[in-house]
Amino acid sequence: MRNIGKSGGAASVVLVGLEQEALGSVREVLSAEAVLPNQSVSFGDSLTAVQQTRPDVVIVGFSDAIDAALALAQALSRDHPNITLVALAKAGSADQILAAMRCGYKEFVVLPEDASRLRQAVHDAAFSQAEDEEKGMVIALTGAKGGVGNTTLATHLAAELAGIHRVLIMDLDFGMGDIASMLDLSARDSIADLLPRADRLDERVLTSTVAVHRSKVHVLTAPEDMESLGVVRADDIYAVIDAAAEAYQFVIIDCGAFYEEGVAMALNVADVVVLITTPDVTSVRDSFRRLRTIKALGVDESRIKLVVNRWHSAAYVGLSDIQQNLGLSIAATIAEDARHVEQAINEGKLIREINKNCEAARDISRLVAVLSEEDDDGENADEPDSDSTGVGSFFANLFNRG
Repeated sequence: MRNIGKSGGAASVVLVGLEQEALGSVREVLSAEAVLPNQSVSFGDSLTAVQQTRPDVVIVGFSDAIDAALALAQALSRDHPNITLVALAKAGSADQILAAMRCGYKEFVVLPEDASRLRQAVHDAAFSQAEDEEKGMVIALTGAKGGVGNTTLATHLAAELAGIHRVLIMDLDFGMGDIASMLDLSARDSIADLLPRADRLDERVLTSTVAVHRSKVHVLTAPEDMESLGVVRADDIYAVIDAAAEAYQFVIIDCGAFYEEGVAMALNVADVVVLITTPDVTSVRDSFRRLRTIKALGVDESRIKLVVNRWHSAAYVGLSDIQQNLGLSIAATIAEDARHVEQAINEGKLIREINKNCEAARDISRLVAVLSEEDDDGENADEPDSDSTGVGSFFANLFNRG
């Protein structure tokens, strides 16, 4: 699982309520330890700034606005418990230090006397999650549009991995989530039961909420009653994914095709983002739009894997056209196999239970190596067809390319 807010080992910082002199002091002390903003934000804008940038550290001017600084710490401690809060004061007082610590500040510093403590606090924040390298791999799957097979591939990928790994599949396609029915499961609980207590999740709470499929895949379903979700906050989704990555070796997330705040968070923290398309004009066009959106959310291209589902040699849009117009290499193709796939869906079975030797089952098995980084030779995807399908000029107009 990826940590957000990190930049090359330097902590990201939001500054709140600092005067110019204090701002200059902070810049001097943290020149090597932090990625600092150009200016300090007001207390009124602070929560928005934190929500947008998701920093490691928030440094707050304390002495001139004590009540506002204490109220901000209470709000951030509740809504962003992983952020390190630092109170920057003009002078130290036992009463102020105690009040600050009670509200959630980790450090109370006066500059330049406490320069080394400030540097250490910021350094620790940047590397506090070094143990996250031991967390499970998070793979988020999203469709170019509805109906391209996102849930089918997510469930089957999870089942393939579950043969030798501890795997959780999570349904974030709120409103259209279909993982439970796809796996013929009747789940008592759903992710809606976890979100209200996201700030205190642990492996015991998480595993008591999931359903277990016969393939040994653990399943965290979307609720059938959408009203039970209430307001879905990105930080709560982050907490659920974080707890899952602590408890499982692989976390597979079905993000659907609709991007709301929680899905955006999932895409940001995923180690791999799988964009699924089909070889038709509408899907490829929507993939182009979807790819721009994913990148705008902050997902770098190196984490994006393009998968072409329902591929067949007579497809109207060829692989070379897809790659050329999306500017992204195809990581894998899944063969068109409507008969076995539809039978599996209708019977609530896995495709391999219908016919383990069919093309779709074979290709999904190969997909595991591509996405789990178990194969680095780059030869998993079919080679792009050298024959043009005759749609090149059509695509040039479709994507506004001449």
